[in-house]
Amino acid sequence: MNGSIVLLVVAAGFAVHAKELPQKYYGKFDLDHSENFDEYLEAKGYGWFTRKLVTFATFKKEFTKSDKPGKFDYSNLTSKKDVHYKDVELGKEFIGEGLDSTKHKTADASIAQLNRVQSYGLAPAIYLDLRKETFQITFDLVGETLFEKHNPIEGGEAKDETYEYSFTTKDGKEFLLVKMEANGVVGKRFYKRL
Repeated sequence: MNGSIVLLVVAAGFAVHAKELPQKYYGKFDLDHSENFDEYLEAKGYGWFTRKLVTFATFKKEFTKSDKPGKFDYSNLTSKKDVHYKDVELGKEFIGEGLDSTKHKTADASIAQLNRVQSYGLAPAIYLDLRKETFQITFDLVGETLFEKHNPIEGGEAKDETYEYSFTTKDGKEFLLVKMEANGVVGKRFYKRL
């Protein structure tokens, strides 16, 4: 019987550890190049002007350890607007704000604190239809691949979005690869570690 209890405690401790962000994700990453990104934005329905604004913006991603065990902070830093998610726990939904300034709502608001740094710099009419949408954001880990999911929870035109983070080597250099898909079109963004 004592052997069963020890095994249960060890297994439970191992399962909790498995839901932590792998060490290799921690750090700051700068966008190096993209593949098929304009086509992805077009498949999402963005017009030429908006696609060019997004394409010419600078992007950085940053993952840091939170002060709270098992949690991390995530920042999406751009030349137009910075978005910060604090105390993210894998598998838990949280309130977030997208780069388009829409609020992304979730079931557990206490685990995310937002810091809106500056406006995205686009005309309000461009994102008028998006401001009516409410989303759930969840980061989750499958193997070594991190998924960031945005799911609409109210009616409207918004669709589910998933950003897939993994590491890849290209031309002898390691990159944080972010893949996204819209209507069968896959866009890829390659970030180098700073």
